[in-house]
Amino acid sequence: MRLVRISAPQGKGSDVAQIAFDSGINQISVTQAEAHGRNGEVKSKEAIDIETSTPKAAEFIEKLLASDFYNAEEFTINVRQPRSIISKESIRELTKPFVEPATDVLEDLWQFTHITTSFVVRNFIAAAFIAYGMIQQQLLLIIAGLLFLPLLPILLSISFGALTRQWKLVGQAALAFLITIVLLLAGGALIAVVSSPPLRYNEFNSLAVGFLISLAVGIGAGFATTDDIGRRELLGLAATAQIVLIPVWFGISLVFGFSMTQNGSQITERAFAFVINVSTIIIAALVTYALLRFKRNSFEHWNGESGS
Repeated sequence: MRLVRISAPQGKGSDVAQIAFDSGINQISVTQAEAHGRNGEVKSKEAIDIETSTPKAAEFIEKLLASDFYNAEEFTINVRQPRSIISKESIRELTKPFVEPATDVLEDLWQFTHITTSFVVRNFIAAAFIAYGMIQQQLLLIIAGLLFLPLLPILLSISFGALTRQWKLVGQAALAFLITIVLLLAGGALIAVVSSPPLRYNEFNSLAVGFLISLAVGIGAGFATTDDIGRRELLGLAATAQIVLIPVWFGISLVFGFSMTQNGSQITERAFAFVINVSTIIIAALVTYALLRFKRNSFEHWNGESGS
């Protein structure tokens, strides 16, 4: 379900209303409002409120952004997800959860790619937990570390950004991914310095199994990020398990010595598996988003790129 509020220039309420009706929305509210600027300027505006299902909201927002009269300098769109809507509309229709508005997906993914102090601290703590769990073969510590990592949304940001040509998002996500891998390597190495060999964990999947799991994760995650229901964090755990353990393993091995862990061919295979798993998730998610008809023109008249 979605609550959509549009702040439009005076006289544009009827145009917005027509797009809403064309999208299957039966009723809207239009009120008069004033916008006050920092410089003291006051503009007359129209506030349009819509209460509808998620897929109807998605269709409406896409049509509004693509309309001839829409101007990002004059319009504001606020989308919220309520716990419930009590109205005359059918509950069966209101609660349809799929597919989310493209703008919701974009802004949700953007939030995960910002590199903040919290981002660095969480990733480093996760690396430390995973590293110690791998050295001591403590599965619960490894799982605890994996739950700290926001890695899957970062990979999905690359997929979604590439498909919709939001190149700033792609660049930000790529940087966040690179920093995450460096933190995983550093965390693994640091824990190895204060620990003693051997590295007990050796439960890595074969290339074929890793590829199939990553393919399933990429497809599932693509659907999950566009659906109001489901437990996305569990998919995130599956993704990080395929990817994160490898750089942590390399960090530990840099300290313990590779000769104490694996032979040369297995080291190469592990590095190759990392590249394959990451690429598979990104490509599978991108294809999934394409099949769900997310496209560049969803944002053609929106300054989401420059406003980022």
